[in-house]
Amino acid sequence: MKFRVTTGFDFVNYRYAMIFNTSGDGKTPYPNGTTTNFQGYSFVIVVGGGSNTTPQLQFMQYYRQPGTTLPPQTEQIIFTPQQLLFIPDSNGLNTEFTVQFQRLLAGGYSGATPAPSASPSASPSASPSASPSASPSASPSASPSPGPISTTWLFNFFTTDPSLNPLDSLGLGGAQDISFSSPPLDTTVAFDVTVTVPAGATQASNPLAQIYGGELTNSP
Repeated sequence: MKFRVTTGFDFVNYRYAMIFNTSGDGKTPYPNGTTTNFQGYSFVIVVGGGSNTTPQLQFMQYYRQPGTTLPPQTEQIIFTPQQLLFIPDSNGLNTEFTVQFQRLLAGGYSGATPAPSASPSASPSASPSASPSASPSASPSASPSPGPISTTWLFNFFTTDPSLNPLDSLGLGGAQDISFSSPPLDTTVAFDVTVTVPAGATQASNPLAQIYGGELTNSP
């Protein structure tokens, strides 16, 4: 995945999130999850925190307690450097970074080992309406599962503040967008999909939080 912005990155004050829906229900994940009860949220990769030269990477899955319609909880997925690779300034202009990851991570604990005594994780200052984070609650009695994994994925890109409140997305409406329709990604075949934010879109006030677009490639 290549995440592109208009001016440059500020990993200290902003977070750059790539969120996916692997459920096969056809729902694009939108930046303000409370408007859709977090429909389409399966997992997210977040880049930011730490320093501008060495930002942190997080891989989080979303899951609901069985039999409920409550907002999903989040769980950190443990990964190795071979499973998730961050390449800064991949275009030499400081307006793009690249993340490479193994698709098996999308299976949550079926493909990665949880940290000891893991519990649902979210930014402690995040609002319940924030996205891509969800309000944490009591740890489930068993390791959570993200549910069935489809071979067709949908996606969206967000920028957020440090509490993961949305600031921008790939659609016309920016932080409140519900217009973007993700092209389907068939993970069983090779693809190269490029998306850009449409002209005239509402965007974050700070250029360092404004998304230009992105590119997703697959090698099955």
